[in-house]
Amino acid sequence: MVAGVTLKEFEEQKKPSGFFPKLFENVCNEGGDKLIPLIEELREDPVGLFKFCYTLPEYKNALNIKEFYPEKNIHESKIKKEYGTKAYQDKKDIDAIYLYTQAVIAAPTNEKGQSKELSLCLANRSAVLFALRAYNLALEDIELALESGYPKELEYKLYERKAKCLMMYKQMKDSEEAYKTALASLDHAKLDADKKTKIQKDLQRAIFFFQKSNYVFNKKDVDMYPRPALPKLDCNSKYPAMSKAVEFRYESGRGRYAIAKQDIRVGQYICVEKSIVSHMLPDYMGSNCTNCFRIMKNPLPCPDCTKVMFCSMRCRKEALSSYHRYECKVVDFLIASGMSIVCFMAYRTISQKPLDFFLKNKELFSNHDEISGSKDGTNQKKYLSDDYRNLYNLVTHHSERKTGDMFHRSMLAVMLLKCLKSQGYFGGNKVDFSSIPEDILTEDEQYIGTLLVHFLEVYQFNAHEIAQFEMVAKDKEEGAKSVFIGAGVYPTLAMFNHSCDPSVVRYYVEDVVCVQAIKNIYKGDEINENYGPIFFHSPKAERQERLKAQYWFDCRCIPCTENWPLMHEMNGDSLIFRCEECGEGVPFETSANVPRIKCSCGTPIPILLALKKIAETEDISERAQEALNTGQLESAQTLYSSYITTLDKVIVPPYTDYYKIQQNIWKCIWMRFGNRVVKTSCRRHVIPQSSTDYDIVD
Repeated sequence: MVAGVTLKEFEEQKKPSGFFPKLFENVCNEGGDKLIPLIEELREDPVGLFKFCYTLPEYKNALNIKEFYPEKNIHESKIKKEYGTKAYQDKKDIDAIYLYTQAVIAAPTNEKGQSKELSLCLANRSAVLFALRAYNLALEDIELALESGYPKELEYKLYERKAKCLMMYKQMKDSEEAYKTALASLDHAKLDADKKTKIQKDLQRAIFFFQKSNYVFNKKDVDMYPRPALPKLDCNSKYPAMSKAVEFRYESGRGRYAIAKQDIRVGQYICVEKSIVSHMLPDYMGSNCTNCFRIMKNPLPCPDCTKVMFCSMRCRKEALSSYHRYECKVVDFLIASGMSIVCFMAYRTISQKPLDFFLKNKELFSNHDEISGSKDGTNQKKYLSDDYRNLYNLVTHHSERKTGDMFHRSMLAVMLLKCLKSQGYFGGNKVDFSSIPEDILTEDEQYIGTLLVHFLEVYQFNAHEIAQFEMVAKDKEEGAKSVFIGAGVYPTLAMFNHSCDPSVVRYYVEDVVCVQAIKNIYKGDEINENYGPIFFHSPKAERQERLKAQYWFDCRCIPCTENWPLMHEMNGDSLIFRCEECGEGVPFETSANVPRIKCSCGTPIPILLALKKIAETEDISERAQEALNTGQLESAQTLYSSYITTLDKVIVPPYTDYYKIQQNIWKCIWMRFGNRVVKTSCRRHVIPQSSTDYDIVD
C-alpha cells in the first residue's frame, strides 16, 4: 500500500505526444466563439451533439482515418531465426527463445494464418522450450507450428517431440498416438536410407514400450496449461463478486456506500471480480498478453500485425474472434492520436461486442440510473460483473460537466466511431473515408457514437488501474514496486467509496481484481477503498485537490476531517488508546505521569498494561520482518496480521508502526498472489527497426 496516482495523473506523467490534442485545438480556434453557443444548445441532446461534431467541417476535413500498423517482414524473420539458432547452438537458451520469438512475430502468413517461415520458427522455439523443460509451452508451439503449415517432410520431428512432452505429463495414450503419427510421417521425410532406418527403429521401440504395457492411459486431473489460482469467496447472494459480509446502502445526500454486515478480519477477501472491459497500456503490449494481461514466456503474435501479443492460442482465438479484428489495423493510429487509456477502453467496450448486441439491447442503455446497483429490495436482480446494464449505470456526473468537456469527448467519440466504421464494424466492407465524397451518418452509427460518449464519461470516474508487481529478485521486497500495465472497469468494486485511510487493498491476477481487508473491520463500519492519495504520504490540501480534479468530490474521510498527520509527523509522544468497553479512542500524552485514564463512557484504561501489550508486538514485528527478508511470505503475512490484530485491541490509528505493517502486508499479498515478475526476466518482444540491429548470420 504505497502512495498511488490516479489514472489521470498517470496519463499526465506520460505526456503522450499525439495529433489529437493539436487537432482539437485547431478546430476550436477555427470555430471561434460561435462554437460555444451551438454546443450549449445541444447539451441535453447527445445525438444532436454527436451529429454536430461528426459533420463539423473543420474537423471532418482534418481528421484522416488511416490504417497503418507494423507489418510482417520475412527478411527480418529469417535473420532472427538464424540468430536464434546460433544462440541455441551456443547453449544460450534464453537468448534463443527471445530471438526465435522475434522471428515468429515478423513472419508473414497467408489468409489462413499459415506460412513455412512461421511454422519453422515455432518449431525451433519448441525445441528450446523442450530443452528448458517448459513442456506445456513446447506443446503449444508444436500445435501451432503444425497448424501453420509445417513442411510434411519434417513433421516426424514435431510429433516425436510432442510424444515426449506428453509423457512428461503422464498422458500415455496421447503420447503413444503421437509416436505412431511420427512413424507414419516418416514416409514423407527426405532422409538418406540409413538415417531414416535408425529413426524408424527408435520410434518403433517407443511404440513397442507402450504396446507391452498394460497401463497405457492418460492420467486424469493433469492441467498442462494452468492459469493462476483465484481466491475463494463466500459470495453475496445479490453481488456474486462480493463477500456476503458486505452490503451496499444508499442515502440521499450521502450517496452509495459499503457497510460490513459482520466483523471482517485483516486478510479476509472482500471482492474478487473480473473486469467487464479492460485494455493494456501500449508500452506493455510486447511483454504482457493483450487478452489476459499475464507476462508471456512464448508470445504468439497476431497473424496480421506485430503490435500485440498473446500468451496462448486460447487468448489469441478469443481476441481474434471479437475485438482485435476491429483494432488490428488502427491500433497504431489510435496510439498516434495521443488518446488516453480511457479512450482505448471506450473503443474496446464496443469492439468486444457485435453490433447486433447493442441493437438488440437498446433498453439496457435507454435510462441512466446511477443508484440501481445499490437499491434495496428482494426483487432486485443479481448485480453481475459482465452485465452491460451495470456498466452503463455507473456514475458519469454528466449534469456537472462543462460545455468544453462535453465537446472534447464528443470529438474523441467521432474519431473512435470512424475507426470502427473504417474496420467494417457496421457490416459490409471496410470504409475508406478518402474515397467517400459525402460521409453519411446512419441511425445505428449515431447510436453507437452516443454510447461511446457515455462510456468516455463513465470511465473517467470508474476505471481502475491494472498493475503488476515488479521485483529485482524472486520473493524479495527490496526494490520491488507496483506498476500500471493497463486499466479495467469492475462494476462491483466501482461502487466502493474512497478513503485516504482505506479498509482494503487490491491486487490483480491477470485482469481479475482481488480485494482484501488491510485492517480489522467491525460490524457496521463503512468499507472504503482508495482512489490514489494516502493520508500519510500526502498533505490534506494536496489530497483534496487531486480528488476534486479527478473525481469531482470533496473528500470527507476521517483523516481529512480530523487532519491526520503525515507519516514523518507521527511520533510516540501522543497515543490514542482504545476503550475495551465501547471501542472509542482516548487520547494520551506519554509525558503524563498517570497510571490510568478514563474513557468518556466511564471505563478506566490502565496505561502500563496497555503499553506492555504494545511492547509485546515488537517481537512479532521482528519475526515478521525476518520472514519477509528471507522470502517466507506466508509466515510474514500471518505474523504481520497478528501484529495488526494485537494493536487494534489496544490503540487507535493513526500510529506509525500500524501503517508500516500495513505496507508490508500489501507487499506480501502482491508477491504471493498478484501479477508479478522479476524485472530482469521481463524482456519485451519488440521488432527492431531494421536488420542492422543484429549481425546477419551467413
